[in-house]
Amino acid sequence: MRYALVGYGVGNKALCAKLRKIGHEVFVSETRILSEDERSQLLNMNVQFEEGKNTEEICKADIVVVSPSVKHDHPVIANCLKKVVTDIDVIFNMKKPRVVIAVTGSNGKTTTCNMIFHVLKSNGKSAYLCGNIGEPIANLLDIDPEYVVLEISSFQLYWSKKIPIDIGVLLNIEPNHLDWHPTLQHYIDSKLKIFEFASCKIFNGSDELIKKNINIDLTYHAFEPLFFDSSSSNIKYDGKNYFVSNSALLTRQNLENLSAVLKIFSVLGYEPDSVLKALETFKPPKHRMELVAEIRGISFIDDSKATSAAATISALENFAGKNVILILSGKSKNEDYSALVKQMKSKVKHTYIFGEITSMIENILRAEKLPFTVVENMEQAVHNAFEMGVEGDVVLLSPAGASFDLYKDYSERGDDFVRVVKSLMGAEG
Repeated sequence: MRYALVGYGVGNKALCAKLRKIGHEVFVSETRILSEDERSQLLNMNVQFEEGKNTEEICKADIVVVSPSVKHDHPVIANCLKKVVTDIDVIFNMKKPRVVIAVTGSNGKTTTCNMIFHVLKSNGKSAYLCGNIGEPIANLLDIDPEYVVLEISSFQLYWSKKIPIDIGVLLNIEPNHLDWHPTLQHYIDSKLKIFEFASCKIFNGSDELIKKNINIDLTYHAFEPLFFDSSSSNIKYDGKNYFVSNSALLTRQNLENLSAVLKIFSVLGYEPDSVLKALETFKPPKHRMELVAEIRGISFIDDSKATSAAATISALENFAGKNVILILSGKSKNEDYSALVKQMKSKVKHTYIFGEITSMIENILRAEKLPFTVVENMEQAVHNAFEMGVEGDVVLLSPAGASFDLYKDYSERGDDFVRVVKSLMGAEG
């Protein structure tokens, strides 16, 4: 077979190596200019390639494997749509894993997948974390885990043809990635494809957008909001109270993720006690409501992964009263910020903004008479927030935008926030 790999990122690099090892012919097409190392790799594997462009050469292949970044209206791909798949389709067609748990949603995918993986490993199960997170999916050709935990994005779902999923989980749907999807319904339909592939379907029973767009039958299982009693650190699940010792699980976002995880393991036959016991040692991935430091009674929280307005709204729901000094930054995804601004009115005492998102939101904040300051960079935002803050305040980096205007990714942005906060600690020291 001749495969065309459109995009040469982490997933397609791993797939390319596996396909060549098996004996397939591979052509790589990448719009960026490849590094010297990448060119050497491809030449050593006897792989033809083009760089700085995508041409019709792609369509000469038997199978076209697109990276998630390839947009739905790509002019060359439009000429060979019937051949288009993802690396997930290719690998699962070659070797179906024993049990696939796939998770999607606008927010919480990575944390939820890490929770699932943590519980499985804590219970002595062999598991592999992959997809939009973790290791390349192509490595599954060399291993045989009991469980595959697959994080899958709307882009991957849009391009996928047929993925055998045992348990498919849809955490939530909020407007997101509208710089890639032409309409909100296009985005919703892409997310809902997970249920076309899944034998068992788990969804957020309190999410109106999901419920409005699915026809519920016996293959569907709903998870519901968990009630948390802060005085006792108990959660109520399925009519019973359970003590939760891990405070990282008790944020507004992670209570939703935890509810989904409990439902998943209920389907797998686990008791809530055993799941919660395993999660006592769980640490969320970095840059998600992560307390960096407390200086002079002011808490600094890194939520750089909040790359959409909906994610920032969820972050603000963790706080009562107007004691949040919010830092917004990044690249807009063509979202409507009205719901975020409404939340800011009751939660935020001042906002600092930098990056491309400034032009999208400063006029809205001005019209709503919300106090804000436009700054040049993270350094200015953190220092100004610290000067304004008083004991009991929270300086929250929850950007509501992608990071690609000024940073490589959200991790680099979060690391920059941490760096500046730690410099404050030294100055106070």
